[in-house]
Amino acid sequence: MRIWASACLLLWLPASASAAGLFSATHPTVACGDDAALRAVSDPAMVAQHPPAWRKTLLRQGDCHAVTPDIKWEKIANRNGLPLMRRVPPVPGLAPLYFMTGDITAIGAPASAPVHVAPPPAPVVADTPTPEGPQQPVEDDLPPIAPPVIVQNQERPLPTDLFFMTRGFQKLGSLTLTLMLIAGAGWIMMRVLRTIWLMARRRKAIGTCLRLAERHRPMLARWYQQAEDGATALPHSPTPWSTHVERFTRTTLLPALARDGQSALWPAIHKTVCAHLTTLAANTARTSSATVLTPGIYHQDMNQAEYAAFCSQWIEKAGWEIRPPVATGLGSVIHCSRNGLKMLVHCWIDRKPVHDDVIWQGIKEKTESRADIGAIVSNAPYTQEALLLGKKHRIFLLHHEDVYKFVSGIEVPDVA
Repeated sequence: MRIWASACLLLWLPASASAAGLFSATHPTVACGDDAALRAVSDPAMVAQHPPAWRKTLLRQGDCHAVTPDIKWEKIANRNGLPLMRRVPPVPGLAPLYFMTGDITAIGAPASAPVHVAPPPAPVVADTPTPEGPQQPVEDDLPPIAPPVIVQNQERPLPTDLFFMTRGFQKLGSLTLTLMLIAGAGWIMMRVLRTIWLMARRRKAIGTCLRLAERHRPMLARWYQQAEDGATALPHSPTPWSTHVERFTRTTLLPALARDGQSALWPAIHKTVCAHLTTLAANTARTSSATVLTPGIYHQDMNQAEYAAFCSQWIEKAGWEIRPPVATGLGSVIHCSRNGLKMLVHCWIDRKPVHDDVIWQGIKEKTESRADIGAIVSNAPYTQEALLLGKKHRIFLLHHEDVYKFVSGIEVPDVA
């Protein structure tokens, strides 16, 4: 029997607990979303002081609703002395409402009756005989009775931990994901910018090589023509064009790239540059072979070999003994001698001003041949850097129209 009673008690506890948390209105009344509006509407004296339109406006502004006893409500808070209730079951769009304290009652609770507080018992007066005389009251000897303490239910305060109130773990995960996305985007942007920077540097280095190839176009065309003629005469011998390209790269292109700090880019651009050199030399060689010119008469479309032959004729006419012109990396070299005096003439034809690289080539050839006089002859003017370099190393920079006058005016020692 005790077991069945305990089971019934356990089943009754949840039902009674859930029923104790529901309330209903004791009579048709009004509940508002604003506690101040509810107090004003529920005050008969204030309603009597204003017209009916004021009450209608206050009901509309305070979000007030008519409530009947058949609606169930759940208490969620007690603010400003008024209970804040929400409907059970919830109705979409209906916010929690304030009720007057006397307008609601718990569902299933007995009707409230006025509670009379019994007055405290009167102090007991004891009559004890004393030797001094009549009986004395002992009321003054008793301790004072403390007033009754009214204990009210207080709401449990909400947690004040900001981390858990704001769903800190979710925000921490979102922050971590955002940082990862920003870091990934930054890394990709750095890679893209580095690729663009390398492409720009390579384009600049290729432009430098192409300008030098355009400046030495006649020489490259002559080398290509010689390579083609040698391959035709000796089909089984390897073509020397790759050797010419390698020598041009070593003596001209790589020093220019090193001056600009771009020599490290050569492995990445050498295929493109070599292909352009081959195409440029082949096109120039075909164009030169189609046009036949007389070496003894100057013409702007002369190649390097024809220009060297033209200059050697004027030197020989002035009484100097010459050797056949020899092609070098930049132009052609004519070795001249007269009565034991050695002179080296470097010939260079171009449509652009002569730069210092041609001057350095002439200085190198004069030093290696141990010539007494060194001169550079060209159809183009010289840059200011080239003039200063020639003056410093005592190299005469001449135009081909001044060659005959220059070599004729050189004082040659007499030999007995």
